[in-house]
Parts: sequence; C-alpha cells; structure tokens
Amino acid sequence: MDEEKLIVKGQLIKAASLEKLAMLCVDCFDDAGELHDNPFFPRMVFLMHKWFVSSEELAALFINLYQTRDKSICKSPCQHKPLDQNCRLNRFKTRVCYTVRSWISEFPMHFDLDPSLAREIRSLQELTCKDSANNHKLLVDISNLPSYDWMRAVSVRNSVKRSHKVSLVFDHLEPHELAEQITVLEYKIFRRISFSDFRNYAIHGKLQDNPRLERSIMLFNGLSLWVQCMVLSKSTPQYRAQVITKFVNVAKALRQLQNFNSLMAVVGGLSHSSIARLTKTASHLPAEINKALHEMTEMLSSNGNFANYRKQLSECKGFKIPILGVHLKDLIALHTALHDKVENGLLNIRKMAQLAVVFNELIQLQSTSPDIEANMDLINTLKVSLDLQYSEEEIYELSLAREPRESASAPPTPIPSEKPVFADWASGITPTLDSDTLKKHVHAMVEAVYKNYDHDRDGYISHQEFDSIAGNFPFIDSFGILDADHFARQLKTFDEVKHVDGMISKEEMKMYFIRANCHALSCGFRHDFVETTYFKPTYCEHCSGLLWGLIKQGWKCRDCAISCHKHCKELVVVECRPRGSVSSGPQSSNTSLLQDTDTSRATSADEQPSPRGTERRRQSSRLRHLASVHQSTQTVKDSGISLMDSASSVNLNLEYNDDEVFVDEDVSSLRDRLRQSEEARAKLASENKMLQTELASAHDRIKLLQSHIGQIRQHTVSFILDQMDILKMQRDTECFTDLPGTK
Repeated sequence: MDEEKLIVKGQLIKAASLEKLAMLCVDCFDDAGELHDNPFFPRMVFLMHKWFVSSEELAALFINLYQTRDKSICKSPCQHKPLDQNCRLNRFKTRVCYTVRSWISEFPMHFDLDPSLAREIRSLQELTCKDSANNHKLLVDISNLPSYDWMRAVSVRNSVKRSHKVSLVFDHLEPHELAEQITVLEYKIFRRISFSDFRNYAIHGKLQDNPRLERSIMLFNGLSLWVQCMVLSKSTPQYRAQVITKFVNVAKALRQLQNFNSLMAVVGGLSHSSIARLTKTASHLPAEINKALHEMTEMLSSNGNFANYRKQLSECKGFKIPILGVHLKDLIALHTALHDKVENGLLNIRKMAQLAVVFNELIQLQSTSPDIEANMDLINTLKVSLDLQYSEEEIYELSLAREPRESASAPPTPIPSEKPVFADWASGITPTLDSDTLKKHVHAMVEAVYKNYDHDRDGYISHQEFDSIAGNFPFIDSFGILDADHFARQLKTFDEVKHVDGMISKEEMKMYFIRANCHALSCGFRHDFVETTYFKPTYCEHCSGLLWGLIKQGWKCRDCAISCHKHCKELVVVECRPRGSVSSGPQSSNTSLLQDTDTSRATSADEQPSPRGTERRRQSSRLRHLASVHQSTQTVKDSGISLMDSASSVNLNLEYNDDEVFVDEDVSSLRDRLRQSEEARAKLASENKMLQTELASAHDRIKLLQSHIGQIRQHTVSFILDQMDILKMQRDTECFTDLPGTK
C-alpha cells in the first residue's frame, strides 16, 4: 500500500491522532454500510492498530463517537427519533455501527481472544438498546462468533478421518503425499502465530517468551536437518542420489502447494555444504533434477532482497505459506527506519500502511486453509522424525566419512559460518522439546506405527516391519538393540528371552525414542573434567575466581578446555563445544567408535588420554561408525558376519567405558601450604570484584552510546524521508502550474 492510496475524503493522510483515525474510519462508510473513497483504510486500521494502541482503546473511541456526537448536525427542528431516516445524528450512529461491524467481520479473532475488547463491544450494544435501535444492536452483535481457542495453544492435534490408507515408510511415500503432510504440519504451526508474537520479535529481536514463533523456526530447522540426515544415512552414492531426487520432487510439490516456507527448508537442506560437496553423489543425479534444483535455488535466492521469491508470491492466489524469515526481516527494517509517532505525538500512518502490507501476508493463514486431507498418523511420525539433535559440525563430519577428500594433503574444506542464501535468521534454533511434549509426540508416533503395521494386533513389530519404519529415522540403532534393551533387565531365563526374541513391543519403542532424545538434549552441556595443573593465572568459568594453588589448582574439560574449581564443576552451564572437531584430513571408512576426533589439542603436563569419550564425542564418532557400517554392509554379508554381533560389541564397549572412573591423587601433603594461601586468595578475589564492577560500568556506557547512535540513525532516516516528501510536493506543484489554463 503506497502513500497515494492513503487518501480519505480527498486528503492525503500521513499522520493523525487516534481520535482522528477512528473518525476517518467512520467517514469511509455510507449510510448503507458500503465502503467508498478508500476501502483499504479501515482494514488497515483494524489490522495494525495493536502495534500502536490496544484494541480496548480503539473500541472505546468508537463508543465515545456513538455517545457524544453533537446533535447540532441535524437541521432544526429534529426529534432525533431512532427510526427517523432523515436524522443526521441517527445516520452517523449507524455508520459507527457499520464500522464496528466491519471490524468484527474482518477480524473476529480479536473479539474472541480479547475479553476486554468483548466487554467494550457489549457496552456499545447496551447503548444501542437504550436508544431502541434494534438495527444497531444487530450490527454490533458478537454472540455468534466462532471459537479461536486453537490460537491460544502452541500445538493442538485434530483428529481427522481418512478415506484411504497412506504408507508411513519414507521409501514408499509418494513425493506429493509427503509434501502435503508437511504442508499440513506447517499450516497448523504457522497459523497460531499471533499479531503480538510478530510484533514482539520485530521490536526486541528475541524469541524469549515467544513459544509459537520458536516452534515454527524449530520445524523449519528440523526439516532442513532431516533432509541432510536422510541423504547421508545412505551408504552408496547411488542411494544418496535417489534420496536427493525424491526430495527435489517433494520440493516441486511444495511449490505447487505454494508452501514457500517448507520449500526453503528442503532446498536449503539440499544446498547445504555437507550435501553440496558430495561430488560422487552428484554424478548420479539426472540432468533434469540438477536443473530443477538450480531453478528453485535461484527462485529462493536473497539477491535483490529476495526479488524472485517476492514476485512468485505476489502471483499466487488462494492458500499460500510465505517464508517467515523474509517477512520478519521486513518488519524489523520498517520498525528501525520509521517511528511509531511523529511530531506532536501523532500516529505515523505511513508506517502503519507499510507494516500492513507485510502483515497481510503473515496473517492470511488464520482465515484460509489448505485443501488437503490430513493424515495424523504420518504427521505424528514426521514430528518425531524431524526432532534431530545433530550439530552442523557432526553432519559435516559424517559427510566427510561418506565421501572423503580425494587428496590427504588437500586443505580442509571449511564449514561456512553462515549459509549463503537460506535462513540465517533461524540459525541456532534447534528442535528441542520439553519432556512432556516429547513424550506426547513419541506416544502418538508409536501408536501410529503399530496401528498401521501390527497386522495381527498382538502389540509387537517384526524385524522386517521395523526395517521399513527405520528408514524414516536416520542413524537409528539396530533392531536387536531396541528388542534386547528392555528384556535384558527383566527376563531371567534363556527360555524367556528366546520366547520373545525377534519382536519389539510398544513400550520398548517408546522407551528407546524418549531415552535417545533426552540423552541428546543433555549431552551438549556435559563436560569431561580432569584435575589439572596450571602454569599461568587461570580463572574459574563459573564464579570467575582465581584457581589458586601450587599444583592441581582446578579442573579442565578435555573437550572445550574450560576451567573451574572443584566445587564449581557441577554448576557450570556453558555448552561443551569441542575444539577442532572436524579433522583436516580425509575420514577413514573404518573409523573406530571411540576414536578421539580432537587429536590436535595439546594436553597439560598431568593430563592423560581420557578412558571414556564425552557424550558429544560419542555422538560424532557414532555417526562415523554408522557410516562405516553402512559402507561395509555387503562385505559383512559375504563373510557371514552378523551386524547384530557388531552392534552387541559396540554396546559392550560403551558399557565398559561407562564403568571406568577417575581416581583422584592424594593431595593431603599440600593442605598446610594451601591454608597459607587463603589470605592472598581473598585479596585477589576482592580485586577481581572491583574489576568486574568497572567492567559492568564500561558496558553500561557502551550501551548508552549505542542507543545514542540508534537515535541519531533514526532521526537521519526520518529527516531524509521528510525532505523527499517536500521535494515531491514541490514537483507536483510545479507540474500543476505548468498545465495549460493555470497561472
């Protein structure tokens, strides 16, 4: 919506008071309730008013107009009877009610979700009853509005009956079926994001206390990561090319469904550096697949501020899901460039109009729905499949294991610090769910699996059926681990084990997925501490105190190298990020499960190689190990060796290493000398506290200077825009005076 459209009653509106804004909305309606002059203006106000004021305040203004309009507008004599069609006062009140009626029709969710707004409208309805104006009462009636309770919840599962059965197995799913259910899942999450969620993110730039928006970003990143993992889970270039081909066809179907947000996630996953570097895999891709992927990448490119995408979106009609990140960036840019209010405290109508253009794309999902038959069993399976817990470093490391660098002397391929095109705004938001939500998703997924694949309804899944389902979950453990894990603790005799071997129960599958996910949630913050001697002043990561003593002053993490006191190591909440986790040389195909990937790290004088890897190293090594197992599957089969034996040995190795512990050396001989050092330690702590106070003061000054810079920038942008407006008006005036017949 440009400025020329903001004309009401022949006036170009750039700024107005809230009272004037309400009056202009009323003036847009005639006595019959029809819009004239500018039909976009009232909708813009109803859509965008919550950016500037509350809905309750706007409704109070309409009530005030209904009550206090000057009766002198009528020609005397006039009795102002409710049924008098010639009474100008009654006609004005009718237009006020038509204005409120338009608000109710355009945005009914405002009145269902905001109790204070509903109270104001009921007050207006009571006023119409006092005036005996039944037609006015019906216009502002909100008693029959639909319920919008689904917008209050972060996630709601609707039970939908299906007329046909759809496979839950990735290899059997048609691309359009997968694209349709991804679109349903995206739609369910996207449409719950409210106006206030968008506004809070645009103003603060943070996802804190914004769970609905965060859930949408989690789905985006989870889908992109799932695409990468599904490709890398295949052992040969031919199989990986088949998976890429399928996802390209899924992307085509998403484009036909006009689901641009999921389309960007899928294409972003296929264009990620961990997939793009697979030259052997790319050589098996058909030419038409490469061409289609290139065209979609160009369409989603950020060149020209996503010009290609914006053009495609503007041509779409009906149901569509825009790219969330692109439009959130638009909101942030507009909020930074334009003030909410201009001189004399007037509302900035120019900002309101430009924000309305962006919000029209973001909230249209609240009033439209896709013409797709939802398959809740497949959606529940997707929810668990997309909940992956691998970092970019681990995925890239697995990519190197699949296709090592051709030359050992070749320089390491760096992991890009940010993606060149796709969703840098959403980086760092990983799909981590709370335990209750996780259990709900796992329970629904397992029920869906057994509903569709437990044909004899005995509560067990066979080996063959499990192999089909496992294709949806990259790097899932073998059938034997899921089957034996539960019964190894409960069954006592060999006969009992033999009786149930080869089947997986519901409880076993639920326990496996819940335990695997919870393990991944916590492993990022687990450190592998070892007592260490420091040869230079070192400070605790937790309390910032000096690690004091002659030898073995503190504890150091073997992976991320942070240091802390003995009594602080259980309190450290810093994420453990191993240094140099991606080695510079090519990855061997038979990498050991417990191999330490950080071979370039120097150890202290007293450190010895850790007898047990940390959880993060285990996860990275496990990915490489699975890669080597998949690559050597044919060899193993030919030699008659069972993969179950390999899995069992892996499990035994993990259990053995978990049982090993560190033995602290005796330091009793140093206690006397440590007591003498307490006084010096106290002095250093006092000095450290003083330095921290000075540092905090310096940070405050920096923030103050940054705020001043921001204000100067905003004033500069506003001044430039105002000067451009003045020049435009001068040019229009000159053009008018140059016309024939004017002086």
